[in-house]
Amino acid sequence: MKYIPKLILPLLIITIIGIVYYSYFKPNDELGNFSKFNTGSEINQKINVAIVRTKMMREDANGMIISFVAKDKNNVEVIVNIREPAPEKIMNAKVIELLGHLHKEGFSAVRATIIR
Repeated sequence: MKYIPKLILPLLIITIIGIVYYSYFKPNDELGNFSKFNTGSEINQKINVAIVRTKMMREDANGMIISFVAKDKNNVEVIVNIREPAPEKIMNAKVIELLGHLHKEGFSAVRATIIR
């Protein structure tokens, strides 16, 4: 019985840390929203998008993808230009995470990561 009060506080702290992690920091595969981006900002932000395979895709001389069309959860389509070429297997992904910023002419991505 003496040990029960000593165990309650650590268990409570671990539970709170777990809830915070799974609520805020755990990566998810839900599509994001391009309307949350400010087109005049140069601040890089993350967004999950789906690739539109039926639209334009540009490749460099080595066959690496440098531009494609992506859509958000509201089906808003935006041209994505990747700073570093992406491998062709990214076109088979259902959801990718982009890190970059939005301009009027498209999304400038620093990094593209396959989520699902």
